[in-house]
Amino acid sequence: MDKQPKAAPSAATGSQQPTGNIGNMGTVSGSNNPIIVGASGVSITNYNYPMQGPGAPTPGPQQTPGQEPKARLDDKTLHEVAERLSAKWTTLAVKELGFSTTQVETIENKFQNNYIRQGLDMLVSWKQAQSSSDKQQVTTLCTALKNIGREDIAKFLQG
Repeated sequence: MDKQPKAAPSAATGSQQPTGNIGNMGTVSGSNNPIIVGASGVSITNYNYPMQGPGAPTPGPQQTPGQEPKARLDDKTLHEVAERLSAKWTTLAVKELGFSTTQVETIENKFQNNYIRQGLDMLVSWKQAQSSSDKQQVTTLCTALKNIGREDIAKFLQG
């Protein structure tokens, strides 16, 4: 099997685009809309990189007025939530997010006397266990925060 990438013409520009193999899953070609040949059960994550050069569209605003903020629970945001929660992270974990007291004690023992790190660890564990979209995760967490009297943190998450 030839492991070297080959060049194939791009439908959009007519220029040569790299093609290659992904293990034994099949052949991939294209740049914006990859075509996968001879594969089954392939998961593709779409990464958007800014286009450059003539004919590239000018970047526009990311959000139009009146549009919902696109909140994501990235590490920085989760850290900020943990800081604001401080010692109240245990209430959120047990009463609202389904953690057992044993799970909470394990986190407390792992990061003794560090409420922020404990809260962050709990939030990261909760997020990783979720199968819902980022938007649904934010909604769920905001509801949980409101239920323990932390509307201020919910407002922070909602933008």
